[in-house]
Amino acid sequence: MATTAHAVHAPPNSDLPPAPIETREGADSIRRRLRRERAALSDACLREHSRSICEHARRCLRWLRPGTLAGYFGIRGEIDLTPLLIQQARAGVRIAMPVLDRHRTGRMHFRSWHPGEALCRNAFAIPEPCPAARRIWRREITAVLVPLVAFDAQGHRIGMGGGYYDRYFARRRLGQSRRPRLIGVAHDFQQVAGIAAQPWDVRLDGVITESGWQFFSAD
Repeated sequence: MATTAHAVHAPPNSDLPPAPIETREGADSIRRRLRRERAALSDACLREHSRSICEHARRCLRWLRPGTLAGYFGIRGEIDLTPLLIQQARAGVRIAMPVLDRHRTGRMHFRSWHPGEALCRNAFAIPEPCPAARRIWRREITAVLVPLVAFDAQGHRIGMGGGYYDRYFARRRLGQSRRPRLIGVAHDFQQVAGIAAQPWDVRLDGVITESGWQFFSAD
């Protein structure tokens, strides 16, 4: 993963592995392949990657200093961010977690979550805050830890295919100056050489893997 500087002067980042060789796979093929690889990780490997990523994320967040941090509950080989979210909550950061909209297909919003609170399960059996939790609005969120299936060195991302994050953080809904920092969370092997971005795709500002973290150029 090549290290680049963010337009707003990111601090020095960890040395990261070189970008993988070029691939001509389409998004659907990449998604299937990397989901299989991710699901095949051993429990020990997933724990180690999660531990490393949570530590890198703590360092990154010390620089970002978010007032409200949006996270997610990892499933099927995704990074477990729970220890990080608990640590941030204890440090006084407000935690927001994604909730699927029950009335609008393909939409989501965020609600507050405090460690120890009961969780509900959505249609995909993913834990999420229950309806009684306070809703957190876009303008309140300052940094977002974004799940993904693949990413490239320009900050383009392939998700699960539902388009939830792209819709929620679309530029037309929230001006660039007010948009929160979008930080992808992934295993090193999820980096690909290039992703064909669509007009509606929202670029990541940075990414954290088990090897370190970086911010992407704004160009």
